[in-house]
Amino acid sequence: MKKFLTIIYLLMIILLPIEHTRVYAQSTYARIMTESNLYRYAESNDTIENVICILEKTYFVEIISDNNNMYKVKYNGVSGYVKKNDVQIINEIPNTPYPSGILITIGTDCNLRSTPTTKSNKSNVISTIYKNETNISYIGRIFAEETIDFGGTTWYYINYNGNYGYIYNKYVSHITPTYANTEKITYKSDNISHIENPMTHLPSVIIILIMLMPCVLILLILYWPRHRVTKHKRIKNRKIIDKY
Repeated sequence: MKKFLTIIYLLMIILLPIEHTRVYAQSTYARIMTESNLYRYAESNDTIENVICILEKTYFVEIISDNNNMYKVKYNGVSGYVKKNDVQIINEIPNTPYPSGILITIGTDCNLRSTPTTKSNKSNVISTIYKNETNISYIGRIFAEETIDFGGTTWYYINYNGNYGYIYNKYVSHITPTYANTEKITYKSDNISHIENPMTHLPSVIIILIMLMPCVLILLILYWPRHRVTKHKRIKNRKIIDKY
């Protein structure tokens, strides 16, 4: 009975989280209906440790899966979470899902930082970007610390030489404006119909099998040694009986 309860308990631990994670069967996009935040974690607290950047209204996110009241998404090459109420799923794959062609030119040497602040208790400097550098990929923007008096609160989230980080707007001499996306799309009326059952979704099945491996090992530990010991005792007892 104890073994049976152990098996049920292990299966509940492994399979219950899967019930709450719905995986999308194909590339599914949603339009950003209001200026929202891209979060690092599946929680909507607006701290500099959790907010990656602002999601530009009228553009799109690619949905990976959903988690309660949030979607896990990709935006401009970065993975994160967005509130479900801030986006609406569409039927098409957009031609221009993210702001593109955004050029940034650095006007003076500056630091690329892991968080949009210069007042961190620990160093958040990733690297130095030198004046007139243009090899910068724009991801998004964020409002954070006013580093220079009257310099505003805008920071840019970028990719520089493979490193993601933030630069303060006062060090930027030029940036291409971001215009609204006017691409025509249609909205999906039933969001649930586009979700694939994880139990029939090949990547999910593989994940489930991998997660079941510890359960199988525990079962082997519970059954295999005791079976061998019991068999050994039976043979020993039989020899004693035969002897007497």
